[in-house]
Order: sequence, then C-alpha cells, then structure tokens
Amino acid sequence: MILSFLFFILLGCFASWLVTHLLLSARFAENETCEKQHHHTHSGSMPRIGGIGIVTAFGIVYLLCFIFLDDRDNTSLINYAVAAGAVGAFILGFIDDFRPLKARTKFAGQIVLALLAYYSGLSIERVGIPFTEIQIHLGIFGVLITVFWFVAIMNIMNLIDGLDGLAGGIGLMLMLLLVYLSYQKGSQISGILALGMTGALVGFLFHNFPPARVYMGDSGAYLIGYVIAALALMNAEKGTVLAALMAPVLALALPIADVGFAMLRRSFQGLPIFRPDREHIHHRLLRSGLSSRNAVLVLYCFSLLAFFGGILVFTWQGRYLPLFFGFAVALLLLVLRGQKMSLAGLRAAVESSLQGRKETRNAISLQHWFLLEIERVDSGQNAWEDYHFFLKKLGFCRAEMEVSGESRSFFIEGTPYNQDELLWVGRQNLVNGASLVVYGEKDNFSQAQFELLCDIVTESWNKASARWKELHGSILTFDTEASRPQNYNAQKARNLYRPPN
Repeated sequence: MILSFLFFILLGCFASWLVTHLLLSARFAENETCEKQHHHTHSGSMPRIGGIGIVTAFGIVYLLCFIFLDDRDNTSLINYAVAAGAVGAFILGFIDDFRPLKARTKFAGQIVLALLAYYSGLSIERVGIPFTEIQIHLGIFGVLITVFWFVAIMNIMNLIDGLDGLAGGIGLMLMLLLVYLSYQKGSQISGILALGMTGALVGFLFHNFPPARVYMGDSGAYLIGYVIAALALMNAEKGTVLAALMAPVLALALPIADVGFAMLRRSFQGLPIFRPDREHIHHRLLRSGLSSRNAVLVLYCFSLLAFFGGILVFTWQGRYLPLFFGFAVALLLLVLRGQKMSLAGLRAAVESSLQGRKETRNAISLQHWFLLEIERVDSGQNAWEDYHFFLKKLGFCRAEMEVSGESRSFFIEGTPYNQDELLWVGRQNLVNGASLVVYGEKDNFSQAQFELLCDIVTESWNKASARWKELHGSILTFDTEASRPQNYNAQKARNLYRPPN
C-alpha cells in the first residue's frame, strides 16, 4: 500500500512539475502574464499557467483509476462528476485568467458546476448530529447548501492566492487530509485522486514557492477548490456528514477567517466586499518586516495546527471540537493583545469606519466615472485632467504625478503646502514605473480614511492604464494620443467629451 501511495504522489508531482517547466521554457502565454497591481505582493509580471500542470496531473491520475481499480468502481456517476466538474472549474478559471470575465459570469459558472455536482450525487441531503442518532433531512435546502459549499470553497482557494506558495501549500495540507479521510472510509477513487493532487501540488510548489516563477491562476484555484469540495462529499456517509465536512472547514480556518474579516472590514468601510486590498493577514506580516518566504512559513504553521484539528474532529466525530475552538479563541485573544488591540480600540476603529462610509462610497462612484471617461478621452493629457478633477473631489489639496520622466501637479490655494504637522502624505507606486504623491489636510481626514482614499486613487490610475492599453495598444503617458475610433458610436462619444475645468 505504501508503494501505491508513493506511486500516485510521485506521478502527480512529476507530471505537474514537468508540464509547468515545459510551459515556462517555451514561454507559453508570455504576453498574457499577471501584471503587478498595487495590492499584489510579487514584483514584475507573473505567468498564470500553473493550473495547466495541476490539471494535467489530475487527468493522468484519474485515467489510471480505470487501470488500477475494478471496472465496477468507475461506473458511478459521482466519479465522472468529480472529473468533469474539476475540468469545468479549470476551464472557467482559465478563461478568466486570459480574458477576464465579469464577476456575475464567474459566479453563474460556479453555480452551474455546483448544480451539476448535486444532481450527479455529490450532494448534502442530510446531516447527522455528533453524539446523537439524530438525522436532519435538509430537503430543498440541501441544494442551496451544496451550491454554497462548492462555490465557497472554490472562491476561498482563489482569494488566498495572494502570496507566493500560500494557496499551493494550504491546498497541499487539505489534500493530505482528504487522503486520510479516504483511507478511513475505504474510498479508493477519492483516495487515489487526493494522492495525485497531493503530488501535483508538490510539483507546482517547486515553481511557486518564494520566489515564485509562476502562479496557479484562477484556473488552478478553482480546480483545487472544486476537487476539495467534491472529495469531501465523497467521504461523507450517512450519519457522519457533519464531521466529514467540518474537517476540511477547520483545515481552512485561517483563510476562512481572513476572508471573513476582509468582508466585514470592507462592509464597514463602504467598499465592495470582493474588492482586493492590502489588509489581508499576509500583507500585515509583510509590513511587519517578514520576507515573503518567512511570512508564508508562519501561515503554514497556523494552517498545520488547523489541519490536525480537522483530523481530530473527523476521527473522534466532533468530540475534540469544543477543545479546538477554545484553543482558537485563546490564540485569537493572544494575537490581538500582541497587536496592542483592545476592545475599546476595536470599537473606535469600527465607529471610524462607519463614519467614513459616505466618503468611501463617493470615492468609489468617482472611480467608476473616471474609468468610464478613459474610454472617451483622446489624449493622456485629458486623462490627467480628469484624474486631477477626481483627486480634488476627494479632498486632496495637493498632488504630484510622474509618468515616463514627465511630471504634473496641482495645489489648492489657501491650504498648507509643506507642513508635516498639518498634512497627511501618501506616496504611491503606480504601474509602468509611474509614481504619485498626494497630500490631505489632517483636519479633514483621519489617517485610516486618508490611507483608504490613497489606495482607491492608486487602483483607479492602474485600472485606467490597463484599460487605455487595451483600447489603444500603448502605455498611458501625458503625451499619449488615443487611436482612431473604430465605429460611429465611439466617435460620437469622443466628440461629446469635455474635460473638467
């Protein structure tokens, strides 16, 4: 049995490593790399092709199931649903990696995959309560819970892919957990697929561990998330569904908590809840002075603790769950104390965020306006005038921008010019080597609100630059001229454009 385990792990590892290595050597999708954005932690551009190596390894291992297992083991619709859904999740993410889809489109695609899984037998229809013989039949709610399960796991894996090696490492721990669950349940196919994915992630981490040469992209994240959700359900039997699902949930405790806090934070601030930012736990670790490698190792340690908690919950049917939660609460309080955060401080931070909601919503509305105007402007100079107007409307009293060696600035008369005790100063690095320095009066902004607005205006220029390049094929500078309109409506929109005074 040990040799069989090693075979599938090594096979998945070699296939994933080799395919990714060959794609990198061939410079596959060289022009479709992930450009650095202001909330990303990597430098330069990064190819998002790691998912191809992972799905290749998954496909090879799945096909070998027909050779190593009895034919009757592969007649279940559930087994085909795992493979078909995994490939479907990969394709959805692959399209989004290279031709970004709207959030609604991706969400709809994920729901379709989850519904197909449900009607193929990968469903949550009843839940057994630990320590009792009680069975709760979910009825129609089973569909909703199953869809939520698949969509949530896929998106959690995607959202934690913000630091080199983080998503791959946490995914690896989850696959090892699923290997254990499959072994305990005697489920051969789910065990073999989990072993193959374990090896695939090890092979991927050879290229992704800091400093990374490749990202898994949405294709890899959606694939891993779907496989985790599907294999967890394959290991769930009557009376033990809750324990089988709680195990991977606990193993994902760190990213779930991080995503949950991020959604609450953005809601308090008046931001879209899925908007990227630089306040995730790995961003905070990096700002504390840790290197990318050390930060991901710290997060691995926390995830490893959660991993063992998941094993205990499954093995003892929830008997150790209260103990684990108690330890987690104590650890959380210790972390808050280490960050010098008190309940009064947290209350003040929440109140400050709620008070600034209107200003944040106004900033988001102005950002939408500015990005729409980029589609109408005929020059980089007019783009700057719109941006200048955008900055003033947000309350900045002074700004200096440098793009390709040229500078533009503005200053509101009657405001402090260079007095540090009266001004907040935000220095931002933009795409294409550009830079921005903005100033705001301390009487008008709290520090937190000023930093949030700096983040929004930085994101706005970066998105505008990306949109300009998509429309006109050139880098946005002050001297850039727009290409000729492609149709009558585009020409009319440009004729109607008037830069703000």
